[in-house]
Amino acid sequence: MAMPEETFHQLLGLGESWRVIRTEYETENNTFVICVTETPKLWEAESAQCGQRVTCYDHVEPMGWRHLNGFNKECVIVTALPRGKRQADGTVYRVPPPWEGRGKHFTQAFEGASDRKS
Repeated sequence: MAMPEETFHQLLGLGESWRVIRTEYETENNTFVICVTETPKLWEAESAQCGQRVTCYDHVEPMGWRHLNGFNKECVIVTALPRGKRQADGTVYRVPPPWEGRGKHFTQAFEGASDRKS
């Protein structure tokens, strides 16, 4: 039987660059929280994308993105996004997560559901 983290990893379609490390239910907020982090594969993908070696520079403070409800509970994806550093030119940038929507704190899936309701 798959662990909850593995199941949510598959449901979110995170691929090899990200992984679910923890899931929590916050009873006081009636919120389901999915905690995600990057894997070493992220840096391989970032390097291939820009054509130069990219390494992890640091992480921003943890952020949350509103996702689709699960089990009739509000659902949020939380991570401390990594910042990458391009080795050739020294550029430091925030790595965008694959779930991020147009709005700063909403997932693509949440925005899509909101668009369909309009």
